[in-house]
Amino acid sequence: GRFKISNGGGGGQRGNSINDPTAEHYLFGNRKSYAPPRLNREYDDDVENGEGTLTAPLTETEERMRNSEHLLRETQALCAESEQIGAATLETMGRQREQIERSSGFLQESLQNTEQARQIMKEMAYRAFKN
Repeated sequence: GRFKISNGGGGGQRGNSINDPTAEHYLFGNRKSYAPPRLNREYDDDVENGEGTLTAPLTETEERMRNSEHLLRETQALCAESEQIGAATLETMGRQREQIERSSGFLQESLQNTEQARQIMKEMAYRAFKN
C-alpha cells in the first residue's frame, strides 16, 4: 500500500514528500542506499518460526531491490557500451563518406578524361579520313 513519510512533527507539509531532503534522511540516514531495519533479537526467533509477518516481505523486497539494482547497473553498462559502439560507428561512417566523396571526384575526373580522349580520337579519325 501507500504510506506517507513523516518527520513526526506537528502536521506541517515538511517531510511528507519523497523528494524532501528530510524524508530522504529519514529513509537513508547517512547511507547511500536503502537497507531495511533489523528486528530486535527477541523477535528473531518468532520470525524464524514463521510467526513474524514483517521479515518475509522485507526479505523479498530486499531481494527485489538487489535484483533491480543489478539490472540497473547492467542496463547502464549496456547503454555505455552502446554509446561507444555508436560513436565508433559514426566515426567509421564519416571516414567511409570521405572515401566515397574522393572516389566520386576521381570518377568525375575519369569521365572528363574519357570524354576528352573520345573527342581527340574523333578528331584524329576525321583527319585520317580527310587525308
